[in-house]
Amino acid sequence: MNRNDTLYDLAQRYFADRGGYVVVQKLNRVSNPRRMPVGKVLKIPRSLLRREPIEAVVQNYKGSVLVGTRSAAIGLKVHEGDLVETGDRSFVSLRLPDNTTVSLPSGTRVRVQMLRRTLLAESVERQFVIQKGQAAGIVTPMTDPQSTFQFLTPRAMTSVRGTQFRVSYEPGDESSHVEVTEGKVAFREDRETEQFVEAGFGTSDQLPAPVPLLAAPDLVTPDKVQDEERLAFAVKPLTGAIRYRFQLARDAGFLDVIDEAFADTPQAELPSLPNGTYFVRMAGIDANGLEGKPSVYSFERRLNRLRTSLEQSRAGRYRQFLFRWQAPDLTGAHFRFQLSHNADGSSPVVDQTGLAGSSFVITDLPGGTYYWRVMSIEAASGRIYTKWSPTSELRVGNTK
Repeated sequence: MNRNDTLYDLAQRYFADRGGYVVVQKLNRVSNPRRMPVGKVLKIPRSLLRREPIEAVVQNYKGSVLVGTRSAAIGLKVHEGDLVETGDRSFVSLRLPDNTTVSLPSGTRVRVQMLRRTLLAESVERQFVIQKGQAAGIVTPMTDPQSTFQFLTPRAMTSVRGTQFRVSYEPGDESSHVEVTEGKVAFREDRETEQFVEAGFGTSDQLPAPVPLLAAPDLVTPDKVQDEERLAFAVKPLTGAIRYRFQLARDAGFLDVIDEAFADTPQAELPSLPNGTYFVRMAGIDANGLEGKPSVYSFERRLNRLRTSLEQSRAGRYRQFLFRWQAPDLTGAHFRFQLSHNADGSSPVVDQTGLAGSSFVITDLPGGTYYWRVMSIEAASGRIYTKWSPTSELRVGNTK
């Protein structure tokens, strides 16, 4: 107790019912509720304490996201009772006061069922109902044993105390799934025995016990600069995977997701992005519908639509070959031209570097079969970016 505190003051500030001071007075054998010794420790039943709403905020979003009837905006407050919906290729991350985050991918509908804090005890209750789609949580460890965090679906409930996990629900087949990547969760199907799911395992309302998640896939050519119009990623095939998920984000924690794709094969293409550094997260999906352990890689996006063409003409009795190229996405780049008898460019008969223009002329080539290509060389952001054009074939004279 602080100086000048009374049971009446405490009841007014912290109790759901001011009359609750009588219970505390009897429990602690306080003779005068209007006069309390400084430093006295009181036992107060938690049931007497008042609960008040807390708020989440929109941390990041992309595309069409609704919070109730409001369009999402960074910093928008999310209240108990709000329905959060994401459209096609749309994503949102919510941040709670303790820095717990809830991330929703596209095609998801989640109702914020409960966001409450118990005064004085400082315990919090957080409950989200997944009506459709998936929700991922990164839950800050709770120090108060009465604090709760739950994802509910129409068929199951998942409770955690501090972990990273995903819960999904599909109304079409009425199935619930949970996958845990860190910590552990309690998964309870309606009227069924509770399952404890540890990191690296997943389960569903169709499984009697948790099963190991698929391993994290390895990205093929992880150092590749994404310089084509569309982004292309491929992973090494995973045993047991019937589908794959690819997600793109601006941050390694994938709180700012910007696109995703599902594929039946271990490769996928996604639409263009502005130049910059991004992250790709990939996972396999097994026959139970469980999404496996994710792998995350950073990648450089540097669009370079390098295209080539060839024109032939005569200057007197000499034949001229005009090799052209275009690199509309580059500024201040230099180029390297190669001509070889070999399709792999080895042992070139012409290897010209330091070209600042967009063409190169060769006069009177001897008969034969040639292969030519152009490399762009660009310095940007402290790095050197290079790219070869596709190799083109050129036949001169009478060749077989």
